[in-house]
Amino acid sequence: MADIDDGFDSYYAERLWQLLPAVYRTADTDGTAGPLRELANRIGAQVAVVRRSMDRLWADQSIETCDDWVIPYLGDLLGTSLIAGLGARAQRLDVAKTIHYRRRKGTVAIAEELALDVTGWTAHAVEGFRRLGRTRHGLDPAIGPGAYPQASAADVAELLLIEGLAGPLTSGLAGGFADLRAAHGAALAGTPFGESFHTADMRAGRGAVGHAGLAKLLVFVWRLISFPVVAGTPVAVAGCPGQYVFDPTGRQIPLFLPPPPAREDFGASWTSAREWQVPGPLTSSLEAAMSGRGTAGTASRVYPADLPPRYRLSPGWQLTSVWPDIGRFAAAAGDPPPEPLTVGYQYGFPSLIGAGPYDRDLRSGRPSAVPPEMAVSGGTALPALPAAGTVTIGDSLTYQTLADAGSTADPIVELVVRAGPGVRPVLRPPPGPAGRGQWVFTGGAGARLVLDGLTVSGCDIVLRGAFDTVRLTACTIDPGTAQPGAAQPGAAQPGAAQPGAGQPGAAQPATAQPGAEALATAADGVPLAPCRIFIEADPAAPASAQIGQLLVDHCILGPVRTRSGGSVGTLTVTDSIVQGLRATGGTSFTDADVFDPRLLARGLAAGRGSPADPVSEALLDAMSPAAAAAVLTYAGRSSPGQPGATFPLDGLNALVDGPSLYPAAGFTTVSLSAGVLALAAQAEAGTIEPGRLQWLNRALIEESFPVALGVAALAVADAAVRLTRVTVLGRIAAHRLSASDSILAGFAAVDDVQDGCVRFSAYTDGSAIPRQYACAAIAPGAPVFTSESYGQPGFGQLTEAADAAITGGAAGASIVSGAESGSEMGAFCADLNPVRERGLLAKYAEYMPLGLEPVIVHVT
Repeated sequence: MADIDDGFDSYYAERLWQLLPAVYRTADTDGTAGPLRELANRIGAQVAVVRRSMDRLWADQSIETCDDWVIPYLGDLLGTSLIAGLGARAQRLDVAKTIHYRRRKGTVAIAEELALDVTGWTAHAVEGFRRLGRTRHGLDPAIGPGAYPQASAADVAELLLIEGLAGPLTSGLAGGFADLRAAHGAALAGTPFGESFHTADMRAGRGAVGHAGLAKLLVFVWRLISFPVVAGTPVAVAGCPGQYVFDPTGRQIPLFLPPPPAREDFGASWTSAREWQVPGPLTSSLEAAMSGRGTAGTASRVYPADLPPRYRLSPGWQLTSVWPDIGRFAAAAGDPPPEPLTVGYQYGFPSLIGAGPYDRDLRSGRPSAVPPEMAVSGGTALPALPAAGTVTIGDSLTYQTLADAGSTADPIVELVVRAGPGVRPVLRPPPGPAGRGQWVFTGGAGARLVLDGLTVSGCDIVLRGAFDTVRLTACTIDPGTAQPGAAQPGAAQPGAAQPGAGQPGAAQPATAQPGAEALATAADGVPLAPCRIFIEADPAAPASAQIGQLLVDHCILGPVRTRSGGSVGTLTVTDSIVQGLRATGGTSFTDADVFDPRLLARGLAAGRGSPADPVSEALLDAMSPAAAAAVLTYAGRSSPGQPGATFPLDGLNALVDGPSLYPAAGFTTVSLSAGVLALAAQAEAGTIEPGRLQWLNRALIEESFPVALGVAALAVADAAVRLTRVTVLGRIAAHRLSASDSILAGFAAVDDVQDGCVRFSAYTDGSAIPRQYACAAIAPGAPVFTSESYGQPGFGQLTEAADAAITGGAAGASIVSGAESGSEMGAFCADLNPVRERGLLAKYAEYMPLGLEPVIVHVT
């Protein structure tokens, strides 16, 4: 079939049909086309293919205009060694520049140009011998005043700078001692732009070691992408008048430098990138140097006066101070009062995932509009949403008022709520008197809902009633941020290596203090709580409660859960990050810890059924008679989850504060995580610490009722979950599971382990999952990510030592290169970063001087 309707198919089919004798055409056609006409149509379609191929012959002569399938053939004519696994862009550049590369083979410029062409990353190449502190010999150029005996001291300094024999910031001479008087120059030690010198490091170049050496070429690469926010709404800092944070969710995040303009000339006029020309983090030291503060003399050569602006404030506002390391600034308003304050800045992230000011067609695709269309801009309030139509938000401002969509009487039919091209609107309602709000979408039979390009923070999304399809593309549903050092599920057990916090599925650390805050707070004092997606039945129409398909594509999500009779047939998540954090502190249960009171009550009441559930029966028997009766009374109501009906928690909290609940026979039907089993073994042996017994009891209750009570990233009853290139930071509780190229960094408990498959993925050791193929098991809570805090540039990015967390699985399994495509597992698998890096090393072997060893250093 043709990609475009060029008319060739119908033209040649008609020509062939007219060539047939009329007697056969008449016999074949009797009101409708017969088999002879169908045969002519199919032959005509193939003739059209041949015609298109002939028309493309001229275009296929050139690498710039040829089809992708022609690239290897043109490369073979030039003897180009194409790298398998790279995309068409990199292969096309490789062939187009083959002669260019060969003419400049062995130069530093080629090292940087190859890195940009093959990987798309900005690179800065440094010859290792130039960073060595060593005794100079007769072949070295002279340094110091004796280098140019006829020149003045100022001219000597200038010439040494030009030759690269003196640092422009510190004025330190090659191979000499470090000059610490220049603050920013000293801060650059060990970075790509450092001016200090090192003793020889004979180790193989890898990570942060093995850099300084005669035969090493250091290629520093910036993998994170710097995204621009043109005009966002800052958040005022509580208690600090006139101070704001750039991030519209109230987080203090590091700012980034803007990406450099595209370079077209790496030839005779090439110069290596400067510190301000790479898309890296913007530090306070660099900001001071670029602003002309704290530098003197030759620094003006490094930081010219006409640098592009790094921040943009709305007219009438003046920037008075900025702290780029934490994304905070101070501004003053002019007189007369200006328009509302907006800011423009750059932030970093590993990939085109989640809401962002990028072209979404590159990844997830933009959803088709549904008439009628409504355009929204200006911030503050989002108008009432129609039951059918498209709402397009055309700016990156913050909207604090949200209106629900649909109702039982007028449910959603087909609704699209999307961000405009290149913008990132933020929906952040303030907390109300009753706590965090909800954004409710009520659907009916056959309803369709699409949310595209939105950032939602500060409220839950409730999908109520029945939907045929709900699709989320390129959205960020704020997963929350844990308080540093707070009690989060998944921490290490006593005596084990301390992993990063934030992995549901194991018991709490001994350092957790009852009542301690589990969540960090935004600059305005609002807790950074996870925004959850709840799937629930419509109380007025409980029979229509299922979502046929929930499709998530290129998103960053908080927990996805079912409650109050809601269900989803198939939950499909692709190229996304899903995180589940504990939102409350302490060991006692609160109303906020009960996600589905109706399901919890029914689960406990099963202990008095026939046959009785052994775990529920044991829990009810351990309660006081009055507490057990209150639970059974609550379960006997027709609608236990109705407003005003509060689940009786006294019985559960008494169990938490009581003796150990772990008799081995009582929990044989429950899938318990490795951390809980370790604590239970300590409890049986009588060696458990007193402060941890409460955590054990609470974890046992939570893991016995994971959908109703447990902290999880995915807790969906009776659902088939399909994950492809997904990073799950939290527990999974599902009926069926299929996963490919994913990381399940939390305990997973699947009801039907006979169905589905987990392939080319990493999973937490001890999880109850279907059969595995080419998988790696990792320790619970293992530190495999650069950061697990949303808002940080390295959120969800694998560390270089992630494979050290592997405890079992298939032989030779790898997290950083174990996906089916040879890429890394998890949400950034489709970026093919390991494949691109291996391709770059292969090209270096072809174009670098003999005897040099390339060392790729990941700056970000």
